[in-house]
Amino acid sequence: MTGPSNNNEPPPDPHPKPPMEEAPLQGVLAHVLSEMDGEDSNLQDIVISLGHRAFGPVMVLCGLFLMTPLGAIPGLPAAFGLINIAFAVQLLARRPYPWVPDILAKVRVPHTRVAKVHGRVSPWLAKVDNVIQPRLAWATDGAMLVLAALVAVLLSAAMVPLGLIPFGVVPAAAILGLIGLALIARDGILMLIALSISLGLFGWLASFLI
Repeated sequence: MTGPSNNNEPPPDPHPKPPMEEAPLQGVLAHVLSEMDGEDSNLQDIVISLGHRAFGPVMVLCGLFLMTPLGAIPGLPAAFGLINIAFAVQLLARRPYPWVPDILAKVRVPHTRVAKVHGRVSPWLAKVDNVIQPRLAWATDGAMLVLAALVAVLLSAAMVPLGLIPFGVVPAAAILGLIGLALIARDGILMLIALSISLGLFGWLASFLI
């Protein structure tokens, strides 16, 4: 004889969040949207919700946002560049948990914009998630992690002047996104690809300064 059913059990989630380790791009955006719960949020609340895993996801989010029309909003590329610098420096110092400076903590993240970005790019994110996986873990740790953090700092600093050019931050944002993806999925091959592409970008930027 079975006992009475528990009517207090929550219904199953019709749109479960994919684990970030298995689907980094989809998982990060789905996690952020779930935590926002239909309301506007700010960087600090999003970072807190991500916990100790925030370094990679923040790079992915900044990269994704700046590759969309959000990157054309005046001042936003510079703000995201400063955010990435703050996180990359902490990653360089091997901090286990990220700290958000007060000046950046209240950067507003509109729910409608995030939801729109998620809806438009989800099919593409799924395709990317299908080809990344844990491999060559040594390229995402130790000395390579230090190198990746240094590259992230340089890319983020470059976003300030590149933000003056419409969508000029897209190449740097794409590389930052790849570095963040590599950190989440521990995909060393992806990390090596991102670092190699960054050399080309730095060479291109240097040609304008010489």
